[in-house]
Amino acid sequence: MSGTPIEEIKAKIDIVEFLKGYMELRSAGRNFKACCPFHKEKSPSFMVSPDRQIWHCFGCGEGGDIFKFVMKYENLEFYEALKLLAEKAGVELKKVSPSDQKEFGVLYDLNREAADFYRNTLKKTPAVNEYLSGRGLLSETVDLFEIGFAPQNWEDLTLYLVDKGFDMPDIVRSGLSIKTERGTVIDRFRGRVMFPLESSFGKVVGFSGRILPAFDNGETAKYMNSPETPIFSKSRILFGLSRAKEGIREVGSALLVEGQMDVIMCHQDGVKNAVGTSGTALTDDQLVTLKRYTSKLIMNFDNDEAGRMAMERSIDLAYAKDFEVSVLDFSKCSDEVKGMKDPADIAKASPGEMKKLVDYSINAMEYYFIRYPVSVEEITERKGNIRAVIKKIGNIPSAVERGYWLKELAFRSRSRESEIMEEMRVLSLKDVRRPSVENLSGPSVSVGRKVKKTKIELIADRIVALVVGSGGKEDILGDKKDYLPESALRLYNGAVFGVPPDDNDIEGLLTDIALRSGLSREEVSEEDGNELEDLINNLEMEYLLERREALSERVRSGRLEEEEERNALLEHQDISKKIEMVKNNKKNG
Repeated sequence: MSGTPIEEIKAKIDIVEFLKGYMELRSAGRNFKACCPFHKEKSPSFMVSPDRQIWHCFGCGEGGDIFKFVMKYENLEFYEALKLLAEKAGVELKKVSPSDQKEFGVLYDLNREAADFYRNTLKKTPAVNEYLSGRGLLSETVDLFEIGFAPQNWEDLTLYLVDKGFDMPDIVRSGLSIKTERGTVIDRFRGRVMFPLESSFGKVVGFSGRILPAFDNGETAKYMNSPETPIFSKSRILFGLSRAKEGIREVGSALLVEGQMDVIMCHQDGVKNAVGTSGTALTDDQLVTLKRYTSKLIMNFDNDEAGRMAMERSIDLAYAKDFEVSVLDFSKCSDEVKGMKDPADIAKASPGEMKKLVDYSINAMEYYFIRYPVSVEEITERKGNIRAVIKKIGNIPSAVERGYWLKELAFRSRSRESEIMEEMRVLSLKDVRRPSVENLSGPSVSVGRKVKKTKIELIADRIVALVVGSGGKEDILGDKKDYLPESALRLYNGAVFGVPPDDNDIEGLLTDIALRSGLSREEVSEEDGNELEDLINNLEMEYLLERREALSERVRSGRLEEEEERNALLEHQDISKKIEMVKNNKKNG
């Protein structure tokens, strides 16, 4: 088979059969439909076209081919998705162009070699091993997480990679080395304990380096991460996920902490479902990745104001993704670790303590009631805290849960429910709903918005959907196709007559209508002939009614000349007769 690997993969893998491995697809005429895996919905709006080998969700606006689905669902870069699909299709990737290979493959190889280099360096550096031991790490834990050490010298890694046969431009592009203003190339990481950052499949894509205390002069950053590269984006990576996947599935939840040491010590202490944000703010991409494994999150952040703000933002963001959220309750700590809030320190000081804290985690709303006490006597503080909690309740996606916590708020604040509802009104939260992801996490892929259509537009959409969905080429409308709105007419002409597109949007519109054809009916059947006849009559009726109303408006405006007004009235009478004829035809039909 000739063609590129991408073309071969698409030819060998049927998108419908492939997606059946991810969701339950039901027949919908020539297409298939399902509930979208990328957002919560009750009615299916995720459509798959076997003819065009594409998918599209009319609820959230996402869509594309089989590659786009795998990239989004598995949270992969294109090259990773290509390799996954190539293996499934039995397609050799030897035909991948050298430029593509250099763009992605060499970066994985470089990071793998760097991880091995750092590990070997650690083995030869007793002082660093003593430091790690002092932090409570066992040697088997160090090996499990492939912790390494970047020597303090300027170019040890760079020279090592060159000796391995890598090109200098690729080494710099990987972010492992830096080109200075003088044109020399030096190691990015020096004098640091190195933590490999892996994709969910366990491939090293970057690093986070913690400065060794002996080299900390107070002027350098405590932690340093790899820069953004074609295979690494810090907003997508969750530290420890490749090792935590099984633990998450086993217990049904994920423990979300901040730093690498927190994750590593939790795993060492038996909390195998711990993952970390690597010191960055929780992102939408990270939550999308976690949602593949669980819908329950347990959170822990530093017990200072910055940590509390990060906790709130993370809870609200997780609520927007419909997670069930809990937080660690440190009031249940043993006396031995009272005052400690760092999971790494707790796991070191009192083995087994972290697991108890996870088992006794509290609902995120309970955390908010602690953070914003609603029963204080001082009225201004009390009002502010009640409003703060109302806003948090508004982030909960479940109406049942929102109702429960609003009643709980009234009870705990010694308020009447009517007073709480009045506070909601003041806050413009009569219909308390969760915030959009865009508002919480900045710019992101926009969600498709529903635009209210006129009755004639809805009728026209259904007519074209039936024509396109059934593959019909017959001009069933005849002269009545002029009643179609402009966009629907272009679709109709493109589907029935094969009219060449007069702009770049026609193919997308045809695809859109072809996919939509399965949304309103389970299948295209012999009853469609009767439906089409009714729809055509309704189309004509709505067109005539709209036209007559437009003429009435013109006459009522008082701006017409005498002859224009006479012609408008004559046309108005003619249209009224046609409307009666259509009504009679419908009755007789």
